[in-house]
Formats: sequence, structure tokens, C-alpha cells
Amino acid sequence: MPAARFHHRLQRLRGPVGPAWWTEMGLRARTTDVGTYRVHSVETGEGPEVVALLHGLSGSSRWWQRNIPALSATRRVVVPDLIGFGRSRGAGLLPDIATLADVLAEWLESAVGEPVHLVGHSMGGHLAIHLAARHPERVRRLVLVDAAGIPRPLNARTAARFAYDVAPPRRWGDPRFLPVNWGDVLAAGPFNVLAGLLHVLRDDVRPLLPGIGTETLIVWGERDSVIPLSHGREMRALIPGSRLLVLAGAYHNAMVDRSKAFNTAVLGFLDGAEVGE
Repeated sequence: MPAARFHHRLQRLRGPVGPAWWTEMGLRARTTDVGTYRVHSVETGEGPEVVALLHGLSGSSRWWQRNIPALSATRRVVVPDLIGFGRSRGAGLLPDIATLADVLAEWLESAVGEPVHLVGHSMGGHLAIHLAARHPERVRRLVLVDAAGIPRPLNARTAARFAYDVAPPRRWGDPRFLPVNWGDVLAAGPFNVLAGLLHVLRDDVRPLLPGIGTETLIVWGERDSVIPLSHGREMRALIPGSRLLVLAGAYHNAMVDRSKAFNTAVLGFLDGAEVGE
């Protein structure tokens, strides 16, 4: 049986995994068909502007539970599960970064219908960069949180160093987040996690960054060892007019580890304040 057919059959047998966490928060859930993809999302709040939150590799929309209440106090907030993760699925193998960004652009047009403030974490930040560069009409302001997209050399030395840097539990931030993290890894399954990781490692966003014209805030965890702070500084240097905010004591999931400071910073940025340096 071809790998793509086996993977698709496996996903159908598995079905959605994990609790309907959004019901306890009073959020609305919906599914939107985009071509051969089905995107599951949650949303809440009202207001003249929309904020879209994109989670990282092997995650789901529930990675933003500590941020949705604050961000939705004055705005509509929409949070999709990326294709292959959470409850969003496609008909075959996980598509590459550029294709995923195009799917998200179509989803935004269908499910939202207006430009959004786009906030992306890790792989979600990687996708947000592609969206802002390739579909600028869809993005009002851009927030990149410990964003992927700048590749590192792949060899035995860097692999060993990476394994040491991310070894649990000292490098994973708030331990209360670990059950969510591991639950979403199991829901995604090894095929999607590995495929997503390979797509991230193979794609280089640096040629796209100088062409981003939207106002951009880059937020980084001071102790992030998954994607080093030097990548955030490089992004700031390449995106015209962008600013960088480093959250002290935060690891890779900065919006989880320092949620109050993160929420305050993002709301200030969306309101037009100068945040970061």
C-alpha cells in the first residue's frame, strides 16, 4: 500500500484525539473545507478587528488557552488547528510549508473574510511569515513568537547539541503544559510530526523577510533552546521596521511561560504602542 494511502487510512481510523477543551471556555467550534483539507477551528469574542493564532509543530489550538481570554476581550479571536494536527486533516501526506500557507490563506478568506492580526508560534510563525509575504492582503499586523524558518546545518554535532538543549524537563518551560504538549503529539501521530519537522528544516524564510511590509513584532523566550534567540535577532534585522521583545525567563513556548506579559505586549502592539526594541 502506498505511504500516502496508508497514512490517510490511519488518520481516518484514529479520528480526532483529545478532549473538546473549548467547551469549558465557552468557545465556538467549526469546521471549514478548503479543497481536500478540513480545517477545525475555535473562536470567540467580538470587535472591529480579528486576531488569528497559529500554533507550533505537533500542537493544536489549545496551546493558546492562556492567551485567548485576554486577546478576545476587545477583538474576535480565531484559532485553527493546522493541517495534520489537532482535529484538522487532509487527504494525503502533510503538505509543505508554502502549500500549508496557501491553505491557511484560503481558510482565512472563507472562515474570516477580512484581514487579520496574525500571531504565529514556532512552525505557526514560519507559516505566518509565508502568509505575510505571499498573501499580504490577508495580514494587518504580524506577531512572530519563537518562529521557525531559519535553517541550521544538519550534522551529527548540531543534532547532539540540539538533543542536549531540549532534554526534559529543564528546557520545556512550565511543567503544567507538558500534558497538553504530549497529548497533542499523540493526536498528530509520528507521520505528521516527522513530516512537519522535515518541512520546517528544509525551508528558509530569509529571502521572504525583506519583502514583509506589515508592522511586525517578534517575541522570543529568553531561554529558548529549540530555536535560539539569535534567529529572532536575525529576523528583526531582515524585516523592515520590526521590533524584538525578549521575555525574561520564558522558554520556547513563550506565550505559555509568560502569558500575562505576552498578552500585555501583544495587545499593546495591536493598539499601536511601541513594544520591544
